[in-house]
Amino acid sequence: MRIWYKLSLVVIILFFFVFPWGVKGAVLYLDPPEVEVQPGDIFVEKIKIDTQGENINLIAADLKYPLDILNALDSNLGDSIINLWIKPLTIDKKSGTISLIGGIPGGYSGKISGDPGESDCLGSIIFEVPGLIVKKNDSSPEIKFLANSRVLLNDGQGTKANLILKGAKIKIVSKRKAKLKNEWKDEIKKDTLPPEDFKIILSRDSNIFQDKYFIVFSALDKQTGIDHYEVKEGKGDWQRAESPYLLKDQNLKSIIKVKAVDKAGNEKVEIFNPQKSSNRREGEVNRQKNAFSRFSLLLGEILIIVLVGVLIKRAMV
Repeated sequence: MRIWYKLSLVVIILFFFVFPWGVKGAVLYLDPPEVEVQPGDIFVEKIKIDTQGENINLIAADLKYPLDILNALDSNLGDSIINLWIKPLTIDKKSGTISLIGGIPGGYSGKISGDPGESDCLGSIIFEVPGLIVKKNDSSPEIKFLANSRVLLNDGQGTKANLILKGAKIKIVSKRKAKLKNEWKDEIKKDTLPPEDFKIILSRDSNIFQDKYFIVFSALDKQTGIDHYEVKEGKGDWQRAESPYLLKDQNLKSIIKVKAVDKAGNEKVEIFNPQKSSNRREGEVNRQKNAFSRFSLLLGEILIIVLVGVLIKRAMV
């Protein structure tokens, strides 16, 4: 009896020390956690994080959704707390996977108490339920986080946070309702604000566009997110463009306009006159600082490589 008593005591002690209860950990979850839909519905799932008091700085999330009942239409990063993207939210419609990798310089400790906003959101995904689906009676469709999702602590060592993953259950309504749901359309209708003000920066670098003048720009829209950019040089036509943008007028005699368009169609136009001495000097100063720019780019690349390297290394542990 004494032997069994001692063995039982050892087992209990090991249970509490090896598998401690109440360990805090960050929570990656989808909001809403359960959605009731019918064929033809369009709904929005938000990817959110609860740090549980931890201070974090890097998030790598991978999700899987059932291709037989859902189509991932689009994403929205307008309300994301991530401001340094290593891999923006990406949808692979062939495999039914969604992934993102992003950092928060300075760290993030969670939603501030009393904040009514979405200060815990990493991004949103817009899903559609196809008009014709074959529902299996024994199936329990769910949008799931994959086990390789990771959250790193802001401790300078890339330590993995204890992580809890919570997906979203999908319930297909058998009896058709009178009206189809389109939550994304509703969000677009609510978005009447244009993107925020942004700057157009003139630059010239021997390593980019063979030492020709180009402009750099980036806008932020906190409602539905940026859909695309358009550029107009002088009396030319508006055309879709991405940053950096190589100028057609290398003599810098044309007024440059850049238009940021959000997903609701709201526009913000910024105007840049390269003929103004201050602006032109800015381009020349940027050119003279090529060495510093190259060093900054190299440092940024090294930082990204280190972060991704740490993430991959810890994912293999």
